[in-house]
Amino acid sequence: MKKFKAAARGEGGFTLIEVMIAMTILTVGLMSIAVAQLSAIKVSSRSKHLQDAMLLAREEMDTLAAIIPDPAQPAFFANAQTIDDIDLKGSQDGADATLYSRRTVITPNQPSVGLSRVVVTVTWPNSNSTVQQVQLSSVMRIY
Repeated sequence: MKKFKAAARGEGGFTLIEVMIAMTILTVGLMSIAVAQLSAIKVSSRSKHLQDAMLLAREEMDTLAAIIPDPAQPAFFANAQTIDDIDLKGSQDGADATLYSRRTVITPNQPSVGLSRVVVTVTWPNSNSTVQQVQLSSVMRIY
């Protein structure tokens, strides 16, 4: 029967403890990368929703700014109004089924006589059951 000699000090491999420490360090590093990736996905999603909501709000403001006064009709901005648009879709990439709601509130003679305050608010549900919103405000002249 052959006896094995103990390895000399310079010839030894890794011990089990060294391998376990290396695996622990590697695991912590990989978990950190996974958490960073999840955070990046959430930020990207929130950014897309903000972009879509701003597009919808800006679209409504541009539509209202393009109204041409008709001398035969009363001025559009002279009457208090609330205009609700529901179940609006954001960008048409098809990857996200988020529906937005848009509310436009026109308040005549605010901030002064002859002007109307226009506030467009776009809301959408968040993934954790809260409601997010974007709001644009402007002042339009009553013709």
